[in-house]
Amino acid sequence: MNNSRFVQIVLLVSALFVGLAFAQDVTPEDIMQEHDEAVTITGLNTGDDDEWVEITNPGMAIQDFTFWTLEDEGNNTYSFAEGFVLAPGVAVKVHTGEGNDTEINLYWGRDDFVWDDGEVATLIDATGEIVAKYPESS
Repeated sequence: MNNSRFVQIVLLVSALFVGLAFAQDVTPEDIMQEHDEAVTITGLNTGDDDEWVEITNPGMAIQDFTFWTLEDEGNNTYSFAEGFVLAPGVAVKVHTGEGNDTEINLYWGRDDFVWDDGEVATLIDATGEIVAKYPESS
């Protein structure tokens, strides 16, 4: 083997070991937790025919809502569809009533109201952690 080839192999192996030395163990939960912090509940409309909760992703990354839930204080639970994602800078409204889901409007399909005046809406991620509450002070 000539010297040039030997030097190239040594440099390549060295770079590999240096890269491994600086690598950190990052789990999907770590990544999701970082994204979770950006997701907020930005509105709650109660008491009329179009009851809804608005959820916003002001972060810089797409947020996957698979296995996430939205709950009221009476244990009424909306489960997000598997594969539902919310793009950065986008808001989605979860309507209590019936309708056809779109990227920005989701429908629970209930024929009765869920949210009482003053009630807290809670957004929970796939790991069971509370991501957001509305109103926030609750």
